[in-house]
Amino acid sequence: MRRRSTLLLVATVLVTSACAGPAALVAGESVIQPEPPAPEVPFLVLGADDLTPVTAELDTGAEVVATDADGHGTVLWNGEPMPVTVRAPGFHDGSVVVESLPDAGKPLEVRLEPVVLTGTVSGPDGRGLPGATVTLGDVSTRTNPDGGFTLVRAQVGDLTVQRPAWEPATLTWDASTDEVAVDLAPRMIHALRVGGDNTGAGSDAKWAELLDLADTTEVNAFVLDTKNEAGVVLRDTEVPLAHEIGSVAEYYDLDERIRDMDEHGLYKITRIVTFQDDFLARHHPELAAIDSSTGQPWVNNRNLAWLDPTDRGAWELPLDLAEEACRRGFDEVQFDYVRFPSDGTISTLKFDEFSYDTWDDYYGAEATAKRVETIAAFLKAAYERLNPMGCAVAADIFAITLESSGDEGIGQQPEALSESIDVLSPMIYTYTYRKGWMGFDNPNDHAPEVVTAALDAGIPRLKGFSIYRPWLQRYNIPDDVIMQLQSIADERGLGWMLWSATTSFDAGFLPPAE
Repeated sequence: MRRRSTLLLVATVLVTSACAGPAALVAGESVIQPEPPAPEVPFLVLGADDLTPVTAELDTGAEVVATDADGHGTVLWNGEPMPVTVRAPGFHDGSVVVESLPDAGKPLEVRLEPVVLTGTVSGPDGRGLPGATVTLGDVSTRTNPDGGFTLVRAQVGDLTVQRPAWEPATLTWDASTDEVAVDLAPRMIHALRVGGDNTGAGSDAKWAELLDLADTTEVNAFVLDTKNEAGVVLRDTEVPLAHEIGSVAEYYDLDERIRDMDEHGLYKITRIVTFQDDFLARHHPELAAIDSSTGQPWVNNRNLAWLDPTDRGAWELPLDLAEEACRRGFDEVQFDYVRFPSDGTISTLKFDEFSYDTWDDYYGAEATAKRVETIAAFLKAAYERLNPMGCAVAADIFAITLESSGDEGIGQQPEALSESIDVLSPMIYTYTYRKGWMGFDNPNDHAPEVVTAALDAGIPRLKGFSIYRPWLQRYNIPDDVIMQLQSIADERGLGWMLWSATTSFDAGFLPPAE
């Protein structure tokens, strides 16, 4: 019992001591202060190309610190010279040695030099391709008129190149070189012309037949009319001028047809008849080519009026329809009748910018150059509108211009036009060739020779970035010869399109699907 009382007393003393606060210092003793923290060195990382902030890593060897979105970060400094490596995607590594603290409130600034990748995009013949979109990571650019490109802040990864009317290409860039070359191949298009009225897209039953035909053959594209030879717009449109002049007849629902073509994996081309436009020329004669003998809009042998290609006001309807078609899902816009008038009394034609007094004037060098310059300018305007939207631009041209030294009075020459757009489509319809062509009594009986000669004469005349994709005929030619003509075009890497005025096709003259 006594022993227990003693323990309680000791416990009480201990508790009391614990609550009594710190013991008094003995003379000669001192307090041990904690070590001060290592000083922090502030950094600011900028891109040397434009002095914008860069999110980077600051590597001291002892720690790795990320800067924020404003390029700011801090590292600890031990008081001795300390090398710091600065890294950021798309930039060459930078380095700095910290030997002292910067002035208060002033970060140590590091400017990183960007990684610069240059290259060229070319076609099979080595010609540079302008307007191709080159993408590497988050960086994207378009090739210049010579096919060259520069990517600043380039990062290791897959480089992709895309261009309307061409197959896309991808290569892996590992930064082992700062220059690359990319070759593109034209899309091999095998297309059928599909009328926009009830002979084609305007008939659900006919449309279903055409889709089935494409599924079972090598056909991989349709050329679907938006605006025909009379100036009728065959689909729904929001272009006000088309409604103002009363040219709209909605034979098919564009969105439905686009959806169908996408579901069947088809390349989608729309055809827009351009300067032969009876509706617009008669409703707005100030835009028409004029008959100097009457002062009224000039008409051809079919009594169809033409627009004046030299009047830029006449360009707007086809360009607006083309832009709408591209926006709503077509891959390519093909301009037909993109030329000066023919098939009528040419001698009475008068245009805003020039007229002809004699036949020598009509076929003279000055008039020829003016016509070609006008058509090339229209196509260039179309290209500048549509290509950035992702649409290829094409033009139908007379096949005779591939072998003629002039413009045939219509403003079409391959050299000039090939510098304006993606695709030139010569209409090589051998039944239209006159007796005596190439020495044949009936050139249509020698279609393979005529088509071969036209293409081989025309290919060397391409001076720009265009490719040829010829129109071949369906009418008045045996099935086996049609297939031979397709082979002639394919052997040259051009592809083909088959024309039928009534959208009449069957599998007999089409290669089966692989």
